[in-house]
Amino acid sequence: MIATSSLTSCLDEKPLYSQNNNLSSENSAELALLGCYSYMASVDCYGQFSQEVPICASGFTWTQRSGNDGIVSLQILSSDELISFTWKGLYKVISESNAYLENLEKSDLNEASKTQFGGEAKFLRAVAYYNLVSLWGDIPLKTTASTSGDISTPRSPKEKVLEQVVKDLTDALSIRETSEDGRVNSWAAKAFLGKVYYKMAKLGINTSENLKNAKNMFDDVYSHHKYQLEKNYADLFGEWVTNSKESIFQLNFSLNSPSSFNRASNRFSPTGSTPGVTWSTYLATKASYDLHWGSYPNDPRIAATFLTSFRDRGGNNKPNPKAQVGDTPSANDSVYYYPYLTYTVQTGTKMVNGKEVAVYDSIYKGGKAVAIKQYVTRLPYEAFADMKNPDLNYLDNLDATAGNTPQEKAKIKALKNVRNKFAESGNQMAWPAHMKLYDPNQQGTSSHKNLMVYRYAEMLLLMADVYNELDDTQKAISLVEEVLSRARTSKGGNGIEPKAWPTNLTKEQVSEKIYFEFLFELNGEPSMYDLLRIKGTEYLKKALQYHNNHEITKASDAFYKTSSQKWSDRVYNDGNLTEEFLKKNLLLPIPDTERDANPGITDNNYGY
Repeated sequence: MIATSSLTSCLDEKPLYSQNNNLSSENSAELALLGCYSYMASVDCYGQFSQEVPICASGFTWTQRSGNDGIVSLQILSSDELISFTWKGLYKVISESNAYLENLEKSDLNEASKTQFGGEAKFLRAVAYYNLVSLWGDIPLKTTASTSGDISTPRSPKEKVLEQVVKDLTDALSIRETSEDGRVNSWAAKAFLGKVYYKMAKLGINTSENLKNAKNMFDDVYSHHKYQLEKNYADLFGEWVTNSKESIFQLNFSLNSPSSFNRASNRFSPTGSTPGVTWSTYLATKASYDLHWGSYPNDPRIAATFLTSFRDRGGNNKPNPKAQVGDTPSANDSVYYYPYLTYTVQTGTKMVNGKEVAVYDSIYKGGKAVAIKQYVTRLPYEAFADMKNPDLNYLDNLDATAGNTPQEKAKIKALKNVRNKFAESGNQMAWPAHMKLYDPNQQGTSSHKNLMVYRYAEMLLLMADVYNELDDTQKAISLVEEVLSRARTSKGGNGIEPKAWPTNLTKEQVSEKIYFEFLFELNGEPSMYDLLRIKGTEYLKKALQYHNNHEITKASDAFYKTSSQKWSDRVYNDGNLTEEFLKKNLLLPIPDTERDANPGITDNNYGY
């Protein structure tokens, strides 16, 4: 919970690492700089909240209806502590960087060291400010060390803040071209600068000029082959990934740090799915899974994005999964999430004490039947008129007596029960989980995963959109194809999906397809909030309208209205995606904690 005994603006933070460090040597200067990186990796920043908030507020994440689920239902309140923590964490990075840069300038270090260390600190400050603008728009801009006199600082226009971001990143172009893993280099600064110019263009800030600026940055990075796509998509999200050729900027965490550890698995993974502590706090929406599957059936990115089964441990802090049920592995050993469901097969009946009882197919251990055998199936997407939207009417009207074998009949019966299973279920298995955040070996609340904040695939998609906006649609399609080609040749793929885009698409068609490709490629990553809003309300409506039209989502929402079952989906704004609602959801509200503490902030974002 947020301490409320005193009102302290995040602009009045006193940095722990930098302010009292005289930076008398290169070693001390580097240690203090690493402190700035550490704050970027802290729980208040990318260690938790700068992952949690952008993913949850994207429009494609689920949590229980519990009275405080505003962030995922797109009805967020300015009093939400998650918003306050995220704001505070990003400004702490800025406060540290500001103090560090002032102390560095006062030091006796040589100019080469000042350029290198200062450029890295400016990069961190630029990333923090970019995130603040993406989440909140106009925000207080501070580039000097904090003092008690800074408590009243008004919001600066986003144009001015992004101007400072460009300046910081331009200065960072002077640092070394190579760096240790987890540290930035000049190519990372150039790639991020391209992203900033792209955003400025999308915000209507000197659109034509900034599209060309973005193109120039991206072209230089691209032509020098400084980054490459990893061969296998899922490898991007493994344990302690380091030195990836796809990583432009990443943060490396530690299991033993008191603050700079990755807590994402703790927040997003199903309870009992790891040896640590997980809460199933957030899951992915069914609509996001079906949109991806229906667009690209059997795309191997789906298995790397959505967790749909795991070995159950029976609770938290269980070092091992439950024992295997039978002599051989079976569906009985695992838990299955949407869109998979289990069923049992009745093979006949027998008389027991004068009563007829059902006989089921069984699991055997040591020659003895020990459990009723479970089978697994999934939604029959191929049978739906629209694979992006499961047809409940079709499933409701299946003939439960059809089928030539007991197993076929049992499977049909299970599919006929989909409405109850996934729309009126009352349990967390009705949604897939976020696979990218899941750590099956999680220790306590700490994940064995580093985080790629910005990676080459994202740059290629942004670059493609820039080329499309500049009327070179064929070049845009070819850039997207690099991302799609990697996906279809990744482990688990069939070499077909995701299919290459037709070359005769119009500019408008490519623009929309790139927008949804942001979701497919980056779902469950911190960029998804920004990129799903970067094209404004017209495109945000396309995404949220799909969610609102999803049949199982609608049925679940309707069930909630009559049952108040907290394990129910939500339809955004009761299905009425007005321009006012969409505009409100382009940004988060300025947190009450900051508005109360900073008299310079006298307003809030649209709709709040």
